[in-house]
Amino acid sequence: MSASLDVPRRTIRLGKWELLLDFAAVAAAIFEVGEIVRTGSWAAVPVLVIALGAVVARRHYPVAAAVVAVLASGLVLLLPANAVPIWVLAEVVLFTLALRARRAVTLVLAGTHAVVLYTGAVVVFGDAPYEPVALILPVWTAAVVATGLALRANDDYVRALEEQHRSALAYRDSEVQRHVGEERLRIARDLHDSVAHTVSIIAVHAGAAERFIERNPERARQSLREVRAASRAVIGELQDVLSVLRGRERGDDVTEAVPGIEGLDALIRSTRDAGVEVRAQISPTHDIDRAVSVTAYRIAQESLTNARKHGAGDADIEVSVSGDQLVIAVRNALAGKAPPTGEGFGLLGMHERAASVHGSVRTGVEENQFFVRAALPTHPHQREGAAS
Repeated sequence: MSASLDVPRRTIRLGKWELLLDFAAVAAAIFEVGEIVRTGSWAAVPVLVIALGAVVARRHYPVAAAVVAVLASGLVLLLPANAVPIWVLAEVVLFTLALRARRAVTLVLAGTHAVVLYTGAVVVFGDAPYEPVALILPVWTAAVVATGLALRANDDYVRALEEQHRSALAYRDSEVQRHVGEERLRIARDLHDSVAHTVSIIAVHAGAAERFIERNPERARQSLREVRAASRAVIGELQDVLSVLRGRERGDDVTEAVPGIEGLDALIRSTRDAGVEVRAQISPTHDIDRAVSVTAYRIAQESLTNARKHGAGDADIEVSVSGDQLVIAVRNALAGKAPPTGEGFGLLGMHERAASVHGSVRTGVEENQFFVRAALPTHPHQREGAAS
């Protein structure tokens, strides 16, 4: 903390106390002027001007003003004038010092002023060291400074609470934005995973219908029937996605509305219908967390979609349980063109989904085959509990 605090850093509550003391300073100055005129102690005028200057400057230069005020309190003892009004002005300056300066500086100057008053009472006024008047003067300074310090401490406490409240609001807003961002990612993944596979099948059958419409009309009609069936399926999948999103708004368990491992057989059949020779080895996968099951299905779906789009017409998929991990492995030969990269939404979505259940996904090319290998904990919540 700096030696003094600027006015804008203090709250208006402390400013009200200083304004009240401004009236006390004016009253003391008027009283002193009257005493000077009545007694003819014109030598006290410079001291009064010095003390009033300290009062005026105390808000902007509290430490310098306090030094001047203490000096004025000592000088007035050397003059045949009423010292009390000057001391009142000095106490006003010390009160502001307590509000605005460092605590150590305040205590040093306040102690110096108390010594000046006590010495004046004993040496100049001739009071005994233990007489009430001699003791009251330093206690007066102590009470003024203690009151200022207490008000300042209370003000600091209130401002700390206000800052804590602002920080809590800012944190809440950032959490809201984070959840909104996560929800957008979930929506994008759901739309991609639900629609991309079926739309790719529509594209395959539409292309087949175009090729065979003249030389093999029956085969073209069969392809068009597949297009119609796939179109209905994609509409149903979109409705499922909307149901999932509405369920999230209500706080429902939406994983039940999304296919899990039990849907792999249908997924494999639809991929075969699209012209991909799929060799599947699906081991029994009982007692798998529902979220993990849904994630496994989505990873398998995206992997087979990539196999159809980028592969040479065949794919191998293996699903098994190894210890406490569910393993999904998909391989497909490349069709001589660039394999899918991590820049697409599909591969990125696979990594995000695996991370959401504390799993991992590896992708790459080996021996002209593109592979996807996902390892997912069968019960991620149990693993979290063991780690904690």
